[in-house]
Amino acid sequence: MELRHLRAFVEVATHGSYVRAANTLGIAQSALSRQVSALEREVGGRLFHRTGRGVALTEIGERVLPQGRALIADALAFEQAAKSPSDRPSGEVTLGLVPVASRTFVAGLTALLRDDYPGIRLRVLEGYSGQVEEWLAAQRVDIAVYNRYRRGRVANAEAIMRADTHLIVRSSHPIAKGAEVALRALADVPLALPVRPNSLTNLLTGLAAAQHFELDIRLEASSTSLIGETIRASDLATISPAHVFAREIASGEFSAVRIVRPTIEQTTWMSFGSHRPLSAAAEIVTRLIRKLAAPKRGPATRLKRSAAG
Repeated sequence: MELRHLRAFVEVATHGSYVRAANTLGIAQSALSRQVSALEREVGGRLFHRTGRGVALTEIGERVLPQGRALIADALAFEQAAKSPSDRPSGEVTLGLVPVASRTFVAGLTALLRDDYPGIRLRVLEGYSGQVEEWLAAQRVDIAVYNRYRRGRVANAEAIMRADTHLIVRSSHPIAKGAEVALRALADVPLALPVRPNSLTNLLTGLAAAQHFELDIRLEASSTSLIGETIRASDLATISPAHVFAREIASGEFSAVRIVRPTIEQTTWMSFGSHRPLSAAAEIVTRLIRKLAAPKRGPATRLKRSAAG
């Protein structure tokens, strides 16, 4: 079994497309197809079936993908150990991030790595929290950064930021005049929220139901930028920590009104999974994420590594 065949399989599975995988690997699509076919002959079955949008894993493909990813990671770690001085880690680190974490950390990480650890390469996947957690469970990412809104500890994770949730509106909106607003007062406010299933949207609808009213959700979207554009062009509001729209609030375009009764706290977690130890390069990246997150914590916030509980 050749490593290049495994790498071809993993890239096609990651992208769901032979075309995108071939572009990533820098080889012809026909060569990529031959490599996947060779691996299929070795495992004795089809790894993909075609869909209207590309390809999807077969049952065999789903079963062997985690092992394929692990073998490639081990091979890369072997190469890095042979080539890299112990004090200069190198290699690829894959991050799964929610959109606001991507905007908060990626530019700073790239600059810090370029200056101090030029041998470390970042690969970033962006999605909502549930999707990011799925990537971690499937071993598609080395480090996951995602949000949760319910109190409690998370296994194999550490809390890196906490923030209260706000109603985000255009500054000309009547509700923007107040510093706080009760959740019950939002019954008649048209909202744009993250598309379900989403932990925040699910929590908000549940809290509203507990107070015997329904939220007026006019739009559900899978993009924070789309929600922002909708607020900009309409009277819709959204519910989010204020730092998600920090630029718009700083410019005076949007206003943030803290939600109370109840207050809703967002905790941002960094998880590593338990399937394998972090590489030296991934350890460096986690340390830098902590460094970048530190200025964004409130002065009274004490964050510690969480254990299962």
